[in-house]
Amino acid sequence: MAEMVQMTTEQLQQLIEAVRLSAANSAAQAAETVQNKSKGSFSNCPSRFGGQRDHEAVEEFLTSIVTYKEIEGISDEDALKGVSLLFYGLASTWWQGVRKEATSWDDVLALVRDHFSPTKPAYQIYVEIFEKKQEDSVAIDTFVCQKRALLAQLPDGRHDEETEIDLVYGLLNIKYRQNIARPDITTFRDLLEKGRIIEHNLMEGEAEQTGPVRGSRGIKRCTYCNFRGHTTDQCRKRKSDGDN
Repeated sequence: MAEMVQMTTEQLQQLIEAVRLSAANSAAQAAETVQNKSKGSFSNCPSRFGGQRDHEAVEEFLTSIVTYKEIEGISDEDALKGVSLLFYGLASTWWQGVRKEATSWDDVLALVRDHFSPTKPAYQIYVEIFEKKQEDSVAIDTFVCQKRALLAQLPDGRHDEETEIDLVYGLLNIKYRQNIARPDITTFRDLLEKGRIIEHNLMEGEAEQTGPVRGSRGIKRCTYCNFRGHTTDQCRKRKSDGDN
């Protein structure tokens, strides 16, 4: 049977004080962990920018660093101080000249966009959209993705999805337009699903035409020896039998 432990008032107070100190230490450690996390930096961020004047490259870079900042819990102040770690080459030189203009994190994003990916006028975007029709070798996924990326650069609310589909549909390769009626498409998802089916069927058809299909008329068959691969005039057995 367990024996009861008797404690004096002084011992009880010492025990309570020890528990309080332990709890205080745990809270301090937790606060320090949170504080360290809030003081993250871009030193381990995999994204870097060298100053290429390309809309897609700029947006990809900005999206990446914004996401990294949120995941790592980097404050706006620390992000503003450490953003120079993300630039190299021309971008690094550019940043040295404009960093005083950036007083907030939003200023950094705006400066990068304004200098390396300035907003194009709508007419120029339309020129790029209609500049190229879909070539026979370009997959429908790739083509639609490229055109939608250009449409996304137009002012907000310029076109609804139906109108955007009209613009892209007219640029599709004839092999898609022959098999997909415009009224049958209500979303870009419909267009892509139907387009993939057409591509799959075309690939199967090409394989059947070029492959060694049994009984195909395209394969030569000798009427003398009944073997495939040569004609009667080329038949060695017929020539050999004729010499004998």
